[in-house]
Amino acid sequence: MAENATHRISADDLSAFVTRLFSAADTPDDIAECAARILVNADLAGHPSHGVLRIPDYLRQIEAGGMDTSARPEITRELPGTASVDARRGWGHHAAHWSMDLAIRKARDTGMAGVSLDNCNHIGRLGEYAEQAAAARCIGIATFGFGGPGAGAAAPFGGTTRALGTNPIAIGVPTGDDTPFVADFATTIIADGKIRLAQAEGSQLPPEHILDRDGRPSTNPDDFFDGGSLLLTGGHKGYALSLATCLLAALTGSYDAENKRIIGVFLMAIDIGAFQDADGYASNVRSFLGGITDNPPAKGVTKVLAPGDMEQSSREKRLAEGIELPVVVWQRLCAGAEKLGVDLP
Repeated sequence: MAENATHRISADDLSAFVTRLFSAADTPDDIAECAARILVNADLAGHPSHGVLRIPDYLRQIEAGGMDTSARPEITRELPGTASVDARRGWGHHAAHWSMDLAIRKARDTGMAGVSLDNCNHIGRLGEYAEQAAAARCIGIATFGFGGPGAGAAAPFGGTTRALGTNPIAIGVPTGDDTPFVADFATTIIADGKIRLAQAEGSQLPPEHILDRDGRPSTNPDDFFDGGSLLLTGGHKGYALSLATCLLAALTGSYDAENKRIIGVFLMAIDIGAFQDADGYASNVRSFLGGITDNPPAKGVTKVLAPGDMEQSSREKRLAEGIELPVVVWQRLCAGAEKLGVDLP
């Protein structure tokens, strides 16, 4: 079999298959559908590192008792414009979607609203929740922070051992069409999911993205999983942003004092209609972005893009042509299906 062989499948068939997998793992139908849709949407958007590639890990976590597939998030503390939510170790994707929806509904009454999300499993691509807010004519902000001695996968700026997660940030803004502005990035140069993808595909990483366990630059994905670490983007600037996500995560109130660790999700929705006409704002955003992307492209660049353009182009292409999964990823999904007694598409 060729090293980079792929398996092509339609988005609808993949979503239905993943939903059946999760249902077979005792997930309520609505939660199974939500988690499956979010994972497949990551593949559609051109971010397979946060797509169905992750499912074998989730199934192992469920089998080991690390996830309660039937758990539903619940509000533990609430004011008109804020809420603290306990995900109760359930599906992180559903908990984050539910929490952003809560933030959007609260923002309709208060102008803007924030929700902290604690006790949460992996929530996937943060851009999903920024897009969710933008679709509701809100500005959406989503962050995940994880840090402390020995935590995460990145060393602090000037340090030598792991102490911070990839700690991503996403911001979504409506533009009046189906291509919202979506800035979504890890505060490390590369996210660990992209390293997993490179490992699955048998490919090397670009230089100066990771260090091996001895602190030497490496391009081999295996070196990261063998005790290596990620590098922060922008040096001290990425370091500051990474710490900021942790401080927002601390709003969950669940600081681990013994290990000096913080972990959590923070979501925010800003109702544009509370400030001005939402349609006019979106139209102005699209006009402004058009003025930026009309900039003459540099040599070797076809066109200047705005954040969100690539995801929409990828989504349209994959909806029409199907999603290509590395064969090794498809084989792992098939193995999970066989174990759960789920029919293949």
